[in-house]
Amino acid sequence: MTQYFSDLVVDFLHQQGIEHVSFNPGASFRGVHDSLVHHGNADAAPGIVMACHEEISVAVAHGYYKACNRHMAVFTHANVGLLHASMALFNAWCDRVPLFVVGGNGPLAADLRRPWIDWIHTSQHLPAVVNEFVKWSDQPVGQRATLESLYRAHALMGSGMTAPVFVTLDFDVQEQPLEEGLRLLPEAAARAARLPPLAPAAAASLAARLRASTLPVLIVDFGGQDPRVMAPLIALAEATGAAVVDRGNRLNFPSTHPQNVSGIEAGLLREADLVVALDVQDLASALDSFLGLDGLGVPRGNARIATIGPGELLTSKWSADHMPLVPVDEAHSAEVLGSLRALLAALPGAPETERQRTLRTTRVERFAAAHAKARATWAGEAQRSRSGEVIAVSAAVQEIHHAVRDEEWVLVNSASVTVDSWVKKLWPLERPASYLGLNGGGGLGYGPGAAVGAALAHRGDGALCIDLQADGDFLFTPSALWSLSAYDIPLLVVVMNNQQYQNSTRHAERIAEGRGRDAGLAHIGTGFAANPVDFVSLARAYRVHALPRVESVEEIAPTVAAAAAWIKEHGRPALVEIVTE
Repeated sequence: MTQYFSDLVVDFLHQQGIEHVSFNPGASFRGVHDSLVHHGNADAAPGIVMACHEEISVAVAHGYYKACNRHMAVFTHANVGLLHASMALFNAWCDRVPLFVVGGNGPLAADLRRPWIDWIHTSQHLPAVVNEFVKWSDQPVGQRATLESLYRAHALMGSGMTAPVFVTLDFDVQEQPLEEGLRLLPEAAARAARLPPLAPAAAASLAARLRASTLPVLIVDFGGQDPRVMAPLIALAEATGAAVVDRGNRLNFPSTHPQNVSGIEAGLLREADLVVALDVQDLASALDSFLGLDGLGVPRGNARIATIGPGELLTSKWSADHMPLVPVDEAHSAEVLGSLRALLAALPGAPETERQRTLRTTRVERFAAAHAKARATWAGEAQRSRSGEVIAVSAAVQEIHHAVRDEEWVLVNSASVTVDSWVKKLWPLERPASYLGLNGGGGLGYGPGAAVGAALAHRGDGALCIDLQADGDFLFTPSALWSLSAYDIPLLVVVMNNQQYQNSTRHAERIAEGRGRDAGLAHIGTGFAANPVDFVSLARAYRVHALPRVESVEEIAPTVAAAAAWIKEHGRPALVEIVTE
């Protein structure tokens, strides 16, 4: 039986442990599509997750990776599919998520192109569409070159700073019979190179300074993508009495831990003398929140600042997501988990004096008191907000948690900055990987697809996956509901419907007030209240179970609990719509 090059591509995916591929179908990768569904490849072919838009298919893989640290493959159709996918790829770039994206391309050999369609769907350099926000790309010609590019791309996306990669598959090459003698390389050829941890000498020096510090601060951000990071981070914080500021792109440190001072008054840490930043994306904002920065962006005070992580290893020449430059005392390009373990191993070499023990105990008590006060204040604010005529976001977030608190929940998407901030204030975010963060690039349309991917990763493990879904973000990619329903993916979608693009409304209010104009016009062109969307009917149109719309605080917990029970009984998705302020 004839084997085709596209069959070898499927064998490669199987060799690399890729269990799912996501795409919106397109003729430019029809050879691979045939190989995925061919009965002779049934034992090797990954399962297909079809999406109704390329932005969704990329977001599905994005959410899947964040949920389980495993890769899906994404196929995009020629230039038109890649253009649709580009926003989601930018989100993944900013979110430091490695995605394996393969794009079909019309035949580079012009004499092989069909009239019209192959000409408009062939690009001389297809990767140019996304080159500024992928880590590596290639447009190989020929079977051997394409196979090599697939291995190289898979290895590079996870080496050092992780990010998406993109490789093209020529329409003609994938449909060719497999060249004689061509075979897969060893599996290890696609294995990512790993950053080393802190060197022993550097770990010993930094551990000694943490021990001697009068007010040490640990800032953490992306390290929690590896759930193993949380335990040694807790151990290091407790052993050194350090305050912990979790920047929240991942869940790094329990939100209920008494040394977690994230979002607490800045004065508590103003006298910090040592700051260790672990894989922090926006160090300037993090430091400005408690030390303050001068006019040149230099942190005020006398704190020494050390950074650990891969952040300096990859920047875009096009996007400014590298954030402001902060002068630091020492920067280590090192792997976070191993570095935490190295610091813990080095601590016995810097034994604690009686004075240091007293200082540590005193400051930890101060952190704990501030932590408890802040969480009580936030809970009180949410409780008082229940009396409003319209459901307040804080009250809704509090009630949703009350409904699911006895479940092993995973928050796969947290809607918006506003909703997300209340989640961090009110929910006990304690289990590693129980919170997956926002979209990275600020691009709307992320939530529905990413939630589908994350829930797919958890299907069968008993976790209740929850998507707190902003209405505006939902309306960018509502057809993700089709994939959710078609593949029976158990997910609780809670639409936080404030009938507006709230961020845009607030900007409109601010600019009007600044100009002395009528801020009451801020709703024009920024919201849906004049023509509201019925999300319950929308869900039902996609065959997703939807409960009646919630319009009072008292209805939230019982409705969400009923939806969760339905999901557990039927193993399918359900949607709840809550009308909020």
